[in-house]
Amino acid sequence: MDLKWVFYDWYGWNRSLFETLNSGLPEAAQPLAHLGSALGSYWAAPFMLAALLLWAKHSQAPLARSPARIVGQAHRFALACLLALVVTSVLKWGLDFSRPAIVIANGVRVLAPVESTHGFPSGHSVYAALVLGTLWPLLSRRLQAALVVTILWVGYSRIAMGAHFPADVLAGWLVGAACFVAATAALARMRNTSAPIVRFGSGPDTDKKP
Repeated sequence: MDLKWVFYDWYGWNRSLFETLNSGLPEAAQPLAHLGSALGSYWAAPFMLAALLLWAKHSQAPLARSPARIVGQAHRFALACLLALVVTSVLKWGLDFSRPAIVIANGVRVLAPVESTHGFPSGHSVYAALVLGTLWPLLSRRLQAALVVTILWVGYSRIAMGAHFPADVLAGWLVGAACFVAATAALARMRNTSAPIVRFGSGPDTDKKP
């Protein structure tokens, strides 16, 4: 059994879905695809981190949007970005899947210069998933809905621009989510390990001699 044909090509549906989405964007809406692609760029990560820290510094809101909560999410975001960069690079260079313009050749609309290889997973989708995981607990339900739409927009823009197949985008979301979960677990473990152990009956006064 060809595992790539099953899990990546989806018995041909990956290519068919790409062709439908890639050709379905009206010419007038092409600037929206460029904007959506820009929103998923890893180059925005330092600005995202700085924005979180500034938000925490000037935040006066209680509970979920407290400064400590925002700083905690900033730490998770930073570690998740580093982890995702490593994982994504290993997958891109290790698997070295070709981009749509190479696989299909004719009939692919490419709106921006892209590499011919290293297509799996979509790095833009990875970063978008990291942003989703970071901001989700800090936003209201209305803004959470807007964030989901933005993440979908980023994924669609990579297909519409001819840079990735749908499987690349889906894998990017999964890789980003997995890296954020792993970063959250790692930071929680570090916090628990570094916390002082207090045994029952011990304390500053129990060890004092009369």
